[in-house]
Amino acid sequence: MADPRSGPLLVAVGGGKGGVGKSFVTANLALALARRGAAAGQRVTAVDLDFGGSNLNLFFGETFPARELSDFLDGRADGLDAITQPTRLGNLRYVAGSFDLVTAVDPVRDRKLDLVREIVGLDADYVLLDLPAGSSPATLDFFFLGDIKIVVTNPEATALHNAYGFLKNYLLRRLLTEFRDRREMMRFILDFYRSERPPPAATDRTITALVAALREAFPQSRAEVAGILQHDVPFLVLNRARSRRDRQYLERFQAVVERNLGLRCPTLGVVREDRRVGQAVRSARPFLTTHPRHRIARQFETWAARLERRPGTDRP
Repeated sequence: MADPRSGPLLVAVGGGKGGVGKSFVTANLALALARRGAAAGQRVTAVDLDFGGSNLNLFFGETFPARELSDFLDGRADGLDAITQPTRLGNLRYVAGSFDLVTAVDPVRDRKLDLVREIVGLDADYVLLDLPAGSSPATLDFFFLGDIKIVVTNPEATALHNAYGFLKNYLLRRLLTEFRDRREMMRFILDFYRSERPPPAATDRTITALVAALREAFPQSRAEVAGILQHDVPFLVLNRARSRRDRQYLERFQAVVERNLGLRCPTLGVVREDRRVGQAVRSARPFLTTHPRHRIARQFETWAARLERRPGTDRP
């Protein structure tokens, strides 16, 4: 059972682009954490927050789950604990995403705060959030929930571009949320991007330029602004890498992110392209179950050890 002092440790998995492997990472990391915590009685729950395009259930071997997220959103279930589904591992459960297209049009409506309360109140030691593609305000708000944040991308240009946009929007949303009660700072941030004056250089509209301008205009808030870039920095996972050159793409991406966004995003890991991953997905079974001794399975075990909660703390 989760420590009542802090609730579950939340791991949010996002990335901007669909099809990069967020559900694959979420499912197998959840399984690795559950295996490590089984002896200690730790519980893990994975939550699919992809409305209308969910597939996390497939990674746990369930094609048509009995309950799904729309049951809670539409009031047919009292809470998320009531709709969690079992897996083959006793201490691992999951919440299936919504397949209801009516719900998916505006999935959270007035229930986002209720959903947030349910997520942080789940009876688990770890809760992993599988986020939808894109960077809508709701998606970013769920990403904020993560005590640990992971951005998954591929070596393709479109995936890296979307991952960059996701990180940029994440920071903007954080700034706007952090300073929502300070009208002058809010107006300054919005005007920085709404200005019709063409910037003299492309970097003038970067997050680093915005932060520099904020620190100059509001010197009393310098520490707070700097703290946003230094705390809760997301990890990066490069999925489906095929060569050393793909690793170099990730390194270049990290350099651009640091230069333009001011984030030093550490690499959690690089997952090599492997046909057996696709085979596991098609068979609707977690990769760690079908290939427990494969190097990719060992990677997830290593990540779980790196991210697991330390005794008496609410952080790794």
